[in-house]
Amino acid sequence: MLLAGVTVSQLLLILHILAVIVAFAPAVVSPLTASRLQGEQGALRSFSTASGANTRSVYLPALVVVGVLGFAMVGVSDDRFKFSDPWVSAAALLWLIIAAVVGAVIMPAERLVGAGDADAASKLRLGSGVVTLLLVVVLFLMVVKPG
Repeated sequence: MLLAGVTVSQLLLILHILAVIVAFAPAVVSPLTASRLQGEQGALRSFSTASGANTRSVYLPALVVVGVLGFAMVGVSDDRFKFSDPWVSAAALLWLIIAAVVGAVIMPAERLVGAGDADAASKLRLGSGVVTLLLVVVLFLMVVKPG
């Protein structure tokens, strides 16, 4: 059997990584696509409308799953990791900040660009850049585990 010998911790890690890929791929790819469509308002509006729908139905739920699985991994780690570990606490805080940026900046900007507000594209790029930067910091914390 494929799952024979796979621990709960390993399964959670695999699912956590998959959720990260689903949740964060658009933060990297969408601004690049939007930049290429900048001169084509109809295409940019259509893309932003579709992207916004995906954010609400796929990417944001995946971001929630990332956090839930991360907390679950700490919970089943047999005290290898604790919520009091500085890197765990910092990563959890950054996850909350990422979720706030997605909800407060990216999702409204996607709606505005989809409605024809070309100026909102800069907010969308800014939000995506912040999310990508924070993701890199979280990845550093999870790999290096400082403190």
